[in-house]
Amino acid sequence: MASLVLSPAEQDFIIRGVEKGFRSDGRSNLDRREVTLQTGMISQANGSARCRIGNLGVGTDVLVGVKAEVNTWAPGEPETMGSVICNVECSPSAAQEFEGRGADEINVELTQLLDRIISGGSQGDDGLDLSALCIIPKQAYWVLHVDALVLDVRGGIADALVMATRAALMETRLPRVVVETITDDAGTTQAEFDVVDDAEDMVALSGVSGLPLAVTFNQIGKRYTVDASEQEEAVTQAKITVAVSPRMDICAIQKGGMSRGFPPSLLSEILQTAQRIAKEEFAKFATLYEEAAKRSEQQSDGPSTGSTFLVPF
Repeated sequence: MASLVLSPAEQDFIIRGVEKGFRSDGRSNLDRREVTLQTGMISQANGSARCRIGNLGVGTDVLVGVKAEVNTWAPGEPETMGSVICNVECSPSAAQEFEGRGADEINVELTQLLDRIISGGSQGDDGLDLSALCIIPKQAYWVLHVDALVLDVRGGIADALVMATRAALMETRLPRVVVETITDDAGTTQAEFDVVDDAEDMVALSGVSGLPLAVTFNQIGKRYTVDASEQEEAVTQAKITVAVSPRMDICAIQKGGMSRGFPPSLLSEILQTAQRIAKEEFAKFATLYEEAAKRSEQQSDGPSTGSTFLVPF
């Protein structure tokens, strides 16, 4: 995906460094750049978050918003489950190759990855509990629209996207729904529901604690790196994203948009490494989310403008 063009000397420097276990920015092969997380970015959404991997101006920046709406059941749809609709768009200002229709392929790739991760555990094991989104079977259910916008790209889009989406869904609150059973004069019984319009009476999503995090590996030379920089992506030979649940189960694997794949000798090692890295990242994510939630709560205590401003953070 990288549009950056490096000279043969620069490529050789990066490849030899990775093969010897060090990178041009000082990280080891398995180190991630600094992660910054912020929640409550979009006041009109049911949940939102913004994640940046790397420093301001030289990192990957993703904004995710979640909007919920009630949908009427139609024949052919699951009878006792809600649904999630994902959409990922890369801003044309994020990278030169995203101008025009240049981002279509990466948009589809990221949307498919996000959909598999979110809806992978329909009973809430390693994803959202979609059955909890059902209001009345064969009558009404919640639809979650998860819309992501990639604001800036400096390598590692998938990992930032999944982190931002996980935070946005953890922050998402749905209005409480009251379901009543009514019997008419003919003795026919039917269920009706009412959505409580009270900002203080909201419920969290079920199953968000089981949502995975993603770790992307780039093969460079004979070795691989985690969270590749823009320069490293320019010399990447193969790429794979591994989604790992909090229970350390591998719940999704997606190959990057490249013709080559990882050799079998590296693939088994990569899957084990992904589980080890994910265990550390879940602990870091919990701290980042807690701090972001506190900041969001403090900001919500102040006057609200009703608008969203995409300012650096």
